[in-house]
Amino acid sequence: MQQKLMAMTAFVTLCGHAPASVNLPHLKEDYQVIQRDAHDQGACVVHVPAGMARAASFRIRVVDKDGQRVRASEATPKARDGKARAIPLEGLPVGGPYTITISAKGLAAAKPLVFKHILVGDLWLLGGQSNMFGADAIKEELPTLPYLNMLNPVHIQTEAHWCSGTPPIHRIPDVFAPYTLRFHQPGITEDQIKKILAAKTPVGSIDCSYFFARKLYGESKVPIGLIPCAMGGALAMWDPKERDKNRYGFVERHIKSAGGRIKGILFFQGEQDAIFGDERQTVTKPSLIYPIRTYAQQFKTFIEEARKDFQNPEMPVIFAQICRHHGGKKDRDIGWEIIREEQRLIPEILPHSHCVPSVDLGLVDGLHIDYDSMKRVGERMAYLTLPYVKKGVAKRSEIKFTSVRFAKDLPFRSLLHVEFSGVTGKLRALGKPTGFSLRRKTDGEALDWIFKVDFDPARPNRVVLSTPQWKGMHLYYGAGSAPNVNLVDENDMAVPAFGPIELK
Repeated sequence: MQQKLMAMTAFVTLCGHAPASVNLPHLKEDYQVIQRDAHDQGACVVHVPAGMARAASFRIRVVDKDGQRVRASEATPKARDGKARAIPLEGLPVGGPYTITISAKGLAAAKPLVFKHILVGDLWLLGGQSNMFGADAIKEELPTLPYLNMLNPVHIQTEAHWCSGTPPIHRIPDVFAPYTLRFHQPGITEDQIKKILAAKTPVGSIDCSYFFARKLYGESKVPIGLIPCAMGGALAMWDPKERDKNRYGFVERHIKSAGGRIKGILFFQGEQDAIFGDERQTVTKPSLIYPIRTYAQQFKTFIEEARKDFQNPEMPVIFAQICRHHGGKKDRDIGWEIIREEQRLIPEILPHSHCVPSVDLGLVDGLHIDYDSMKRVGERMAYLTLPYVKKGVAKRSEIKFTSVRFAKDLPFRSLLHVEFSGVTGKLRALGKPTGFSLRRKTDGEALDWIFKVDFDPARPNRVVLSTPQWKGMHLYYGAGSAPNVNLVDENDMAVPAFGPIELK
């Protein structure tokens, strides 16, 4: 099923460069989300339709979900782009859902314009590959959230429309939907599939964004608009320099249609680079993949350009460190280790970015995060996002490896202290803490010499490793493509995979 979804990359002709607009967004349909400004207000324009062309001014009425008036005013249309006249709507407070009614003064016969379920809040781009659009089925009833809407490009469409943000968020086009349905529902018949498609029931998997939005809104009260654009492929597919023929151009088109400005990006990607990429050379099969030891720099270039194009120079970027992979070739372990380490180090070279580990989470197959784990990824992302959304909340950090040092020798063993920052409460593990390993520096041989892992009661951010030997070694946490790791803090933030770290 995932191979079929990845084939969309070749199937669709992606749109080209669309420079960011400094104009106000065009309010054109129900469920639209207007990106708020620094003063917690939203603004947009409405094009004057032909039936109202003779009107010199317009009445504007905005009411909330209970019918209570938010504002009532009049506005004079202005020429926009030197052509069509547009009615400005300014000073809309953060919130919603709103119903906005616009009527022409002096034209009683002209039918008013009515826009329903409008939100003023923050827009979030969802990018990456299959672990961002999801693989597992939706396992429970997820109610429609009045504060969550989405722009729906159905994976590949160049024209998208706004709707309520009820999962699935990444919706699969009909041509690929049968593969998703068969994966989610083994034994489903062709007649059942035809009925689902005929009823226009959205088809797709669960991703982390619904849970991200639910938690973030619960703590910030800022409505959310999602722009789901994940697509199977390597990071090279997001290269701004090649936007005329890749996913970056597709995304740019849709963000421009939403007003050209967004709050931030959620990103989950790197698996294809890890499986097929080369350390030093660009490869072209199964897709374009730049050298994987340049992954961090590639990501930095992508985000810096996105911050320019999407009008937010300090735009927060919350991205996942890739998960486990079972069933791959053993000689590809190095690819997974390189990508995870590159991702771990991105926040050191890219301000306002955060790396969310997923290597400790459960899978639905050998590669994709399962339903319950999507909840945890989304909530981890929301935790790190809150200071960017709610004023007065102190900056937050993911757990970061800071140091390892020799502590002391005991009979038949040495103790190593591994320190972390960003720990909430204390480090803990479900069962025996695990995931640390050593490799000899000279030949890279893996050695299972760490026979005990303890938490330090006096230092809740410290782990104590016991080993009979450590000199001339590299330390890893989460080595290989499918490591068994289980360290988290009291906020369920996981320790990131890391290594090699030279022991001195």
